[in-house]
Amino acid sequence: MTPIINLENPQLSDAPALFAQIEADREQLLQWLPWAATTRTVADEAAFLQYCQQRIADHKLWLATIWVANQPAGLIDLHEFKDDHAAVGYWLASSLRGQGIMTRCLAAAEQIGFTTLDLHVINLLAAPENKASRAVAAHRHFHQDGILRDYLPTSDGSYQDAVIYSKLADEFEA
Repeated sequence: MTPIINLENPQLSDAPALFAQIEADREQLLQWLPWAATTRTVADEAAFLQYCQQRIADHKLWLATIWVANQPAGLIDLHEFKDDHAAVGYWLASSLRGQGIMTRCLAAAEQIGFTTLDLHVINLLAAPENKASRAVAAHRHFHQDGILRDYLPTSDGSYQDAVIYSKLADEFEA
């Protein structure tokens, strides 16, 4: 059975459940997302959500909490708005990966980006070894544009390559 998925505006009350997911998946998240090293308490997550709420109000970010079966399970966002372009970022609880949830969430983010925000391009970056994130890009028919060398910061202060993908507005299919 396909789980019920909702994308909701982030609320400070989401912080405890999101932090619990981060804590449970910290080692996996650290492979790809350096912020996992500095999100150490519920208060850290709440501060991040509060910061995001301000960026949303300033029209510099679109962010949604991913709810699966009535529980916060991750986040997805569109950021780095410039010249009708944006980048997409996301994470999902490891217990829910491999079920097509993030692929569905990315489709919803594309819908908002291309139809509501009038974007021309959405970019997606993934480490070459991040097979799950790269599979999401492939499932949503993003074009693999190339490799950016030493582009993504890591939790140990070094950098890793990034595979860059893009999708144009006229390639979007709901």
